[in-house]
Amino acid sequence: MQINTISLVIYTALIVLSAYNLRLAWRLSKLQTSALLRRPEDILPDESARLQAIDQDKKKWNILGRIFFWVALLVAFVGEMEELAFFLSLYSICNIIVLRGNIATLNILVAK
Repeated sequence: MQINTISLVIYTALIVLSAYNLRLAWRLSKLQTSALLRRPEDILPDESARLQAIDQDKKKWNILGRIFFWVALLVAFVGEMEELAFFLSLYSICNIIVLRGNIATLNILVAK
């Protein structure tokens, strides 16, 4: 079995992205358990606008991530391992962006 340079880059990227994804998920879970959130009445209008923008962005990336996941699942049955790793890397990137949006949302909602 011979691994070319592109395959090595794709596999390395998948490993690094997966590790970063797990780190962000751990950070988000720690924030969720330890944060005291403000009441909805205490949120300022500009913060509300930022929350809505973050939510819309998260929805777009979540849909794109689902598409990449289903393509990766299809590729798992009919494609090659490099293609699978590529689409899983794209799915991981989408998931990382959604997690960063969740962290940004929590940082806005945390009581000051």
